Amino acid sequence: MLHIILLDSALELVPREITTLKQIQKHAARRGKKSSELLLDQTHHGQSMIRLSQNERRGRPDITYISLLSILETPLCKEGLLSVHLHLQDGQIVEIQPDVRLPRNYDRFVGLMEQLLLQGRVPPQGDPLLQIVNISLEDLIKKLKAGNDTALTLLASEGAEKTSVNELSSLLPQDSSVPVIVGIGSFPHGVLSEAITSLFNRRLELDKEMMMTWHICAEFVWLYSLRIDIVKTRYSVI
Repeated sequence: MLHIILLDSALELVPREITTLKQIQKHAARRGKKSSELLLDQTHHGQSMIRLSQNERRGRPDITYISLLSILETPLCKEGLLSVHLHLQDGQIVEIQPDVRLPRNYDRFVGLMEQLLLQGRVPPQGDPLLQIVNISLEDLIKKLKAGNDTALTLLASEGAEKTSVNELSSLLPQDSSVPVIVGIGSFPHGVLSEAITSLFNRRLELDKEMMMTWHICAEFVWLYSLRIDIVKTRYSVI
């Protein structure tokens, strides 16, 4: 099974230290919400974000949105062979049910993430499709390994081991019972901390130029689907 973790996802509510700024207040008034209930977004809050520490890594929920759209509802996901988690920059983990259907409209996605961060789950009642779970990244990876000594933990990282498509394909197991855990950064600029990178056994760079998060997600999903023959079983051969 393939497990994708979007690392240091740039998803957070507007921090307290900038909620009173004019730009934030005006956006909150347009949305009919409190400033503290807004999802931090560089498009709307860029000027105010200058006051935040590590602002270059924050306020890009669109990266996570496009990445999720590229991997959810794929044949691999529909076969129950893909799990997706978000790791937020404050260390929280979001568990995503594989049958969730994300809004096709970005503004609706923003509203969904605001509800998730405020209430801890979506929807508020019934079985959650998205929920914040009380687990650390390290413990999540251990859980996904399921005690399997052959489990792979791979990190897509700029400046890491150069890995061609063919090399990556041969690295992936053909047995879907072997857990493959892939970490992919989901923030605009900067690097992952050593505390995070040390949790993965192998670090890979997949192209000579920087790849967008959603491209890396799509590449792993497609190659893994080929490797375990999901492509053959799900796609008709002409």
